[in-house]
Amino acid sequence: MTQEQLNAIQAKTKKITNHQLLEIVKRLKKASDEKVNPEPEEQAKYIDALMEAKLIAPVTITDMNGETENQIKVQFSSLTNPQKERYFMVFTDIETMRKNIQDTDKIFLIAVTYKDLAAMLASPNCAMKGFVINPFTENIICGPQQSVVISRYINQKRFNNGELTVINEVTGVPETVTKPIIKYFDERKDVKKAYIMNMRKVNQLNRLIIVDYEGEDDKFNDFASDFTDKVLKDINDEKAPFMVMNFNQPAAKQATKEKVPFYVKVG
Repeated sequence: MTQEQLNAIQAKTKKITNHQLLEIVKRLKKASDEKVNPEPEEQAKYIDALMEAKLIAPVTITDMNGETENQIKVQFSSLTNPQKERYFMVFTDIETMRKNIQDTDKIFLIAVTYKDLAAMLASPNCAMKGFVINPFTENIICGPQQSVVISRYINQKRFNNGELTVINEVTGVPETVTKPIIKYFDERKDVKKAYIMNMRKVNQLNRLIIVDYEGEDDKFNDFASDFTDKVLKDINDEKAPFMVMNFNQPAAKQATKEKVPFYVKVG
């Protein structure tokens, strides 16, 4: 890649603004400072904006010659927290970046999307825990827990939009799968019933657990994360991984219409 091409990439990257995402992360920062939970609608706006955004990543060029023509090899800048966990650093815009990094004109910048970052983090060789948006100012962290919430929201949205197709109920589920799920549900007061369905998107098969959750809607993500950590991660099948969705959705109610739940709370 020529210097002229690098200059063109740099100039284009510096024009990135992300006005909407910046305003949202400022509100999330304010909520965090005030120790209040953001409204579910605000969290949804954040994820939607993040999915559309191109973020600015400061990098170091390690090789001017990539694997193919017009490619380069770079090393992303990172931060380390007190627990010695490392995170990629990304910024919404160049002005915010200049508040935190000196001599930005001497740093090479590239544009990355959430999908780009997720792909890098999923690599077995990646030592990073996640990424941070606007470190030192808004400091919005996206680690493993936040990634699960984002993935769940995206899948729920696709499901509601009809992009994910429920095929049928799952029958003959082994007791090694149902027993720990039922035990977990029995120990909770906020689960009324649950269904296990097959769901397919293109060539990916998932086991969809639709839970009739009686807690507040804004607590469902906490429930799903706890359920995943304590139960699903130990019984997951890579060929058909589990997904958890709230029954309190029109698409979920339609998918389970006239279906028999595999779990019903007794008493």
